Amino acid sequence: METKKKSESSIGASSLLVIIVVVSLVCFAALSITSASADLRLSQKLADRTSTYYTACNEAQDTLKSLSVSFSSIYEDSASEDEYMQIIEESLSVSLTFSYPMNENQILQVSVSPLYPEDASGDFLQVTSWQVVNITSPELDESLPVFQKK
Repeated sequence: METKKKSESSIGASSLLVIIVVVSLVCFAALSITSASADLRLSQKLADRTSTYYTACNEAQDTLKSLSVSFSSIYEDSASEDEYMQIIEESLSVSLTFSYPMNENQILQVSVSPLYPEDASGDFLQVTSWQVVNITSPELDESLPVFQKK
């Protein structure tokens, strides 16, 4: 009887394949953790930006409401459209543009113009501009931290 000899190369092939698969899985796990961490930081920045934007919007809406109330009062005291516009120009500043800070790089800028309504229930002002303005260039984060110490 002849005995078959096992080749020496086939003995370690399965072990080598298992090692390669395990190393690949560890690499994919590390990449997944890094990607999840970056997504978390981006989500937090976006949530903060959205929160500050809506805070500025609320402040602008409060200003518009108080301005509309004062225009309504002026409307009731005036006899004509010319008198209404003249009183508004005299009582308010030349510009009807308001700025609300959002962060160190941006402001919310709102511009309005007065309207003369046909009756007291009409609109007293019209928003002509509502925009986020960059006041400085933001500093870009170009680093690529893989692991961060906390």
